[in-house]
Amino acid sequence: MKYLIVDGYLGGTGIRDKYKAGYLNPKDLKLSDDIVNQIIIWLSKYKDAHHNGFNDLNIGNELDREGNEIAVKIKKELVHIKIEYFSAMRMTNETI
Repeated sequence: MKYLIVDGYLGGTGIRDKYKAGYLNPKDLKLSDDIVNQIIIWLSKYKDAHHNGFNDLNIGNELDREGNEIAVKIKKELVHIKIEYFSAMRMTNETI
């Protein structure tokens, strides 16, 4: 069983292996194009928020909501995984 974490870390792919501590290419996981594209757009927005010091709480909340949504979508496509969402803004983990 794979244990994955969705996160918006700078330089990451949006998905990492929890125990092997490496980022995974979403395409290698055979995720749908819709999810891969959503991850790319979300990472770009997350990068901007990070560079602005997460100074707009509303934007941060929206990014966390979207990150959770991405994690749920991944869980639905890859049913034999465990997945978490990590908020870099809040430094918290949430099991999905």
